[in-house]
Amino acid sequence: MDPVNDTPEPPRSCSGDLAVLKARLFRARATLVEQSPFLGSLVLKVPILITEDPRVETACVDGRGICYFGKTFLEALALPALRAVLLHEALHLALEAFPRCGSRRPLRWNVAHDFAINLLIEESSFGPDFLSIPEAFKPLLDSMFKGIAAEEIYDQLPNDLGEIGLGDGECVRDAIEAMDRAEKAALGKAILHDFSQDALKQEEWDLARRAAQRLPERLRGILPDAVPGCEGACLDRLRKLFPMGTAGGGAFGDLWFDAWTALTQAERDNLRESWRDKLLEAAEQALQGGKGIGSLPGWAQKLLGPLLNPQIPWQVKLAQKVHGHLQGRRRTFSRPGRRSHAVGAILPGPIKDRGPVGVFVDVSGSVGPAELGVFMGELVGILQNADLPVRLITWDAAVQEDLYMEHPEDMRAALHQGALALVGGGGTDPRCVIKHLEAPEAMDLQPLSFGVLLTDGYVPWPEASDWPFDLLVVCSGVLPDPTFGYDALMIDSGERHG
Repeated sequence: MDPVNDTPEPPRSCSGDLAVLKARLFRARATLVEQSPFLGSLVLKVPILITEDPRVETACVDGRGICYFGKTFLEALALPALRAVLLHEALHLALEAFPRCGSRRPLRWNVAHDFAINLLIEESSFGPDFLSIPEAFKPLLDSMFKGIAAEEIYDQLPNDLGEIGLGDGECVRDAIEAMDRAEKAALGKAILHDFSQDALKQEEWDLARRAAQRLPERLRGILPDAVPGCEGACLDRLRKLFPMGTAGGGAFGDLWFDAWTALTQAERDNLRESWRDKLLEAAEQALQGGKGIGSLPGWAQKLLGPLLNPQIPWQVKLAQKVHGHLQGRRRTFSRPGRRSHAVGAILPGPIKDRGPVGVFVDVSGSVGPAELGVFMGELVGILQNADLPVRLITWDAAVQEDLYMEHPEDMRAALHQGALALVGGGGTDPRCVIKHLEAPEAMDLQPLSFGVLLTDGYVPWPEASDWPFDLLVVCSGVLPDPTFGYDALMIDSGERHG
């Protein structure tokens, strides 16, 4: 009963002519590709082996990413059910069942993952004549787990997995997975000695009894120390559950998770990265037809979103956007571009706008000091490299201050010295900045080449075209609706994610 030290021998492929079964597998995968290029491509990336190994009663995948089909099970599957099983096993790998298991009990985790995956398949847009979960999988399909991650499902499973349809043998295995090493060793010794109390020391018997307590009571009965006089009936039940000779290490192991456990950390990382690459490849193939990510299943959109659109730190986005606006796209032949000599022709060079940069800070109280501090610190550093003057305007429902600063670092000095009035009089309306800039007394000032506006975003937005220059909006709360036409990004001070 000690934990398995060596990886169990993997199932072997069937011998003989398997042409018909292989043709059915090929047809099932090909038709999945036709109906859903993403899901079909995902299934095609899973190597399949047909076996007569008694450990493979239906179908499963192991920690190395190989899918096994029991020959008898495969022969009995109709095509819609075969598609569902192929997709089920591929999703185990695509949704990282093995690395996400962690220290959880393998059987119980596999059950939780089955519930989550079967719901994804059930919610697909295919009809039952194309995709149908087989009866052997349906006990692990329950709408009460809809929208819940496998980790949460795991925590909600009953102590006795027999309540959700698992057999007694699986329930025994689940109990064994909950035992520690000492309990397993004591139970193993008790099994070898046919549960004879005379053959065990008191400490060993106490450990064996504690191990038995982990079994569902309906299987083990009432333990001897609970009700005197029932030792015979209880021991008979334990002898039936653990007949002599079942104490070998691999008897209650998990072939599929043991394969994962046997891998080195580097091998696990490589397999995990490999499946992430396969997910991206499947998505790219599905999107080649001109459809967006919205055409993929909802779970795939959630999973692939960060991979297809990597999250870039807002500080990097701010620098990219500010530099992009400052560089501009206007070009002139009066200032030939740098590539003119290389190509042997005169190319137009960029016009470098030297006007001040407008920095418009919402001081209504909606932007906290943390957001203001990190924003101003980043912006000053970016503008210092551009060596442009700054026009700093603080506002709420009206403009509070309008300061011209020859050097961007003057903003930092003014902040540190408390020379800026960063508290407004109430209300929030960025349109006051536009009116202020268009006032007659402002017309004599050098026009701004670009503007950066900081707010929490809960403001009455004018159209982006109402501003007399390009504007970048930086929000600490909510981004403006895209219909307003703004170039905008979200700031994160780090305080809200503790």
